[in-house]
Amino acid sequence: MEPIKIGLIGCGKQAPKHVSGLRKIPGVEVVLADVNPDVAARLAEQQKLPWVKSVQDIFADPSILAVDICTPTPFHLELISQAVAGGKDFFCEKPLCDSLAQAQELAGQVNGLKRRGMIGYVYRFSPIFELGYNLFADVPRGGDSPVLGRVVSAFFRIGGRGSHQLWKHRREHGGGAINEMLVHMLDLALWYFGPVQAAKILVCDLLRPRRVIQGQMEEVDAEDYVVVQLQMASGVEVLCQADLLSPAFSQYVEIQGENGAFMGSIQPDMPSFIFCEKDAAGYPAGKTPLSFGKLNLFEAQMAEFIRMVRWQQDPARCTLRDSINLLETMEMLQRTR
Repeated sequence: MEPIKIGLIGCGKQAPKHVSGLRKIPGVEVVLADVNPDVAARLAEQQKLPWVKSVQDIFADPSILAVDICTPTPFHLELISQAVAGGKDFFCEKPLCDSLAQAQELAGQVNGLKRRGMIGYVYRFSPIFELGYNLFADVPRGGDSPVLGRVVSAFFRIGGRGSHQLWKHRREHGGGAINEMLVHMLDLALWYFGPVQAAKILVCDLLRPRRVIQGQMEEVDAEDYVVVQLQMASGVEVLCQADLLSPAFSQYVEIQGENGAFMGSIQPDMPSFIFCEKDAAGYPAGKTPLSFGKLNLFEAQMAEFIRMVRWQQDPARCTLRDSINLLETMEMLQRTR
């Protein structure tokens, strides 16, 4: 099997997670680049990897088959455009770009040049959320869950402090609770229940305009608390809440059906279970605890990316189409802001 060389662009906090995942895959080589060469050199030394002084060196190297983009959102459009124009496939951290129009432009370019892309909605690789997807697979087509019956409502919650990088709290750089956190829960809601019929922002506030980031007190302007309501075309009522306030990371999904409930979280210390009022589809009445052990989601995500590049097949999840659907929902929400 021939080796695959990947150019990783953006050597900040996410990059080591991607490197770890890529290193688990036989035959994959990684080359680092960053707009700040010192940042690339520092990570290269830590990870014992080669690096280049310019991002353009990545695009100019024909031996690099694909790029892994870990930069702030405003840089995604240009970097993806350069990658596909140079004949390279790509992985890009979420969200894909700043607007639906940009996403549609990119999709046209990617398809026209017969390249492939994947977007980093890593929770789709969690076994607990894969189980949830299977529980609700019939709902987007107007059906019921074989376990929970008719699904009535769902609540998706994610929160964390987020005070690692200043740009994550600045509007001009695409920061804030919506782009950093909420998009993950919106993506799960769309994955489970299909397209959105109506959407509105219930709360969108900046509650901590001053916060300590990397030891410095900083003034920030991006929202840090948001609650949104979605009415799915499938009839499910959804609430999503996200924040950059929670002192410790917190994430869970709670879904109510006529025959019970599903509770799921990637956190091992959070309860995950299916509760049934009556026996259904192999689940007994009462509570069935769910546990899948520890899984490195970035390893699973990067493995899917490399399969896409190696075999030139569209990814099974986290596609450009998925991101376009998400950005359609984001634009619906922005009209209510």
